[in-house]
Amino acid sequence: MFTNLSVDIAQLPAIQSIDFVPLERRYVLAQFVLVLVWMIVVAVVAFAVVWLFLPEEWRRGLSILVVLPVFPALTYWSCQRSGYALREHDIALRKGIFWRKQIIQPLVRLQHIEVARGPVDKYLELAGLRIFSAGTETETFTIPGLNVATAEQLRQRLLDAQSTQG
Repeated sequence: MFTNLSVDIAQLPAIQSIDFVPLERRYVLAQFVLVLVWMIVVAVVAFAVVWLFLPEEWRRGLSILVVLPVFPALTYWSCQRSGYALREHDIALRKGIFWRKQIIQPLVRLQHIEVARGPVDKYLELAGLRIFSAGTETETFTIPGLNVATAEQLRQRLLDAQSTQG
C-alpha cells in the first residue's frame, strides 16, 4: 500500500549544521593570482588600444580600469567562502558570495566520480573532484582545490558508498 506522509518542517536539520571543509589555501591563492594576472593583461591591452589607436577624447574612459582590482578581490573572497562536506548519506558543496549556492548530492544517486587535474592543479599538487548524478549527462558539481590525496580518498569513499548502496 502506498503512503505519502507529511514531514514536520520543524524536524528538518538546519543548513547551518553542516560543517563545511574549506578549499586548500594554495587553490585560493592561485585563483587570486590567476585573476590578478588576467586583470593586468586586460588593463595593459585596454590602455594600449585606447592610448595608441583611439582619439584623445576616449582616454578619459580609461578611468574605468580602476574597477579591475575588484575582480581578484571577489575571486579571493568567493574561494575563501567555498567549501565541501561529506556526510553519511550525501556530499555537499557551498560556493558564492552574493548569490550563495549550496548543492547536496545524495550518495544513492551517484553515477560517476572522477578526479580532474589541469596544468595549474598539477603544478600546485591539487585536484578537482567531479560528481555526476544518475540520470544526467553533465556533472552535478565539481569540488575544486582539493589536495590530490584528499581528492583520491574522497573518490574512493564515494565509490565504496556507491557500491554498498547499489
